[in-house]
Amino acid sequence: MNKIILMISVSLAVVLFNSCGHKKADSTTNEPAVNDSIIQHCETAAAAMADDSEEVKLNGKIAVNESKTAKVYALVSGKIETIKVELGDYVQKGQVLAVLKSTEVAGTANDLSMAEANVEMARKSLQTTKDLYEGKLATEQDYINAKITYNKALSELNRSKQVSSITGGANALFTVVAPISGYVIEKNITNNSEVRQDNNANLFTISDLSEVWVTANVYEADMMNIHLGDAVIVNTLANPDKNYPGKIDKIYNVLDPATRTMQVRISMRNDNRELKPEMFATVKVNIHPAGKILTIPVQALVMDNSKYYVIVKANNKLLVKEITLIKRNEFKAYVSGLTAGDQVVTSSQVFIYQALTSN
Repeated sequence: MNKIILMISVSLAVVLFNSCGHKKADSTTNEPAVNDSIIQHCETAAAAMADDSEEVKLNGKIAVNESKTAKVYALVSGKIETIKVELGDYVQKGQVLAVLKSTEVAGTANDLSMAEANVEMARKSLQTTKDLYEGKLATEQDYINAKITYNKALSELNRSKQVSSITGGANALFTVVAPISGYVIEKNITNNSEVRQDNNANLFTISDLSEVWVTANVYEADMMNIHLGDAVIVNTLANPDKNYPGKIDKIYNVLDPATRTMQVRISMRNDNRELKPEMFATVKVNIHPAGKILTIPVQALVMDNSKYYVIVKANNKLLVKEITLIKRNEFKAYVSGLTAGDQVVTSSQVFIYQALTSN
């Protein structure tokens, strides 16, 4: 019996010994947390010093450049006979936009014809009176009166010509022409509609959209940070990923009592006509820098237990390094705890962090 118990004890001791030996062998053959292939192919970016600048985000919209915009009015009353253009059309300077049938134009044309006839009659009368005066058959006063009548007729003819040149009509028709080249951005008439001269509504608005304005609202809290010449980046809802760079070229130093905001303006080239009037826009203003600070791409950050870390690649190894996040924006993180030139991992950094810290 004692012999059997002794044999069992020896067997258990052998099993335990072998088990411990295997565990030790396994621990020496563990693979590294991150293999060489990942180290070689991971994307990195260098930490770099950059201006410690702030951004102020403003809401605004695209507006026409008023110096390149013209409102078109009718100089006479009448009825719209034909409309030659539609909203959004591009027109050349002098192109006919619409034609009105107007009694005022007919009256002006009649006045001009009568003035021309009166001048011709006065001229002939003056010539006849002159001949009679030279033949002693008319008095000097008659001759002077004929001259006065002729001069009055000339004056009336000049007035009629000026009125006719202003209205630009003929045969009771008044043509509305484009004063500048550009796009028809407003149209307030339809066929057969009546137009009155005393109506202050414009018929068309034409604007050259090769240059537009971006107007943005600045709240009172940000007013002291906005300056003439500040660099801005403009984004639109239509193309949010495209940045349109510009500078503030005018500050309207008037506060709107309704919105408690002040407007600023950015003049911007628009050669491809991507920016259209009334588009909503976001304006990011770069406030003047106060110094230099270390920056890294914002996607390099790893947050764990309310602390920030980055993966640094050095000597073909990956190391976890804790940093202090000072501030961040859409693209950059401003940090301390690194050195300019350190290569930080910007792809799969969370996976690599977990692999490096799990052991």
